Amino acid sequence: MCKSQWGICGYTEEYCGVGCKSGPCIQGKRGASHSIINKTNFQCAFNDLDSATRTERFNGLKQSGWQAKNADEAAVFLAHVYHETDGLKTLVEYCAPGCGPDYAESWCDIQGAPGQLYYGRGCFQLSYPCNYYAAGQSLGLDLLNHPDLVAQRQDIAFKTAVWFYLANKMDVPAQEGDFAATTRIINGNLECNNGSEAANQQTRVATYERIRPCFGLGPPTINPTC
Repeated sequence: MCKSQWGICGYTEEYCGVGCKSGPCIQGKRGASHSIINKTNFQCAFNDLDSATRTERFNGLKQSGWQAKNADEAAVFLAHVYHETDGLKTLVEYCAPGCGPDYAESWCDIQGAPGQLYYGRGCFQLSYPCNYYAAGQSLGLDLLNHPDLVAQRQDIAFKTAVWFYLANKMDVPAQEGDFAATTRIINGNLECNNGSEAANQQTRVATYERIRPCFGLGPPTINPTC
């Protein structure tokens, strides 16, 4: 943690920025990033990840180019990342390959490429041919024919998560601290309204509540349960 100019400790830029007295201060570094998500609060969020992997994942986030608009959005986004990837311990769905039909279904005109599987990969566990194709088109990558890139490259793992996040307008409720609304978007059919995976929602919410203090936030002001 950083000791702020007021002698109070915390993880965010208010503590680690101008006037910071000790800890991983970022003051006085011209051109230093003012991103809300920094190494310190990223470490707080992913506190059970080994340091080498955590550094690798953090660098992938930086390389993705995405930055949270406020602390609420940072906490919401990283809470979903944590839940979907077992705390960033994996970028590939644990049951893969062999997750049922390997998400071969397609609700759009795009069909999976021969020999490729479309189970969950990346920081939001991107799944199904339609999503791999659409994400690839947005990012300028051929993810339909090369789906493993989503797990093999740290930046793409985050970029595909950001693509889903923005394409489905999760950023709007996230910036308001409305975690329940974002859960409805990412997995509402199963976790919300006492769905078959309602227990998973409780784990997701607990993660969100744990990560909020990493960004200097108190308990949620909006009901986090959908």
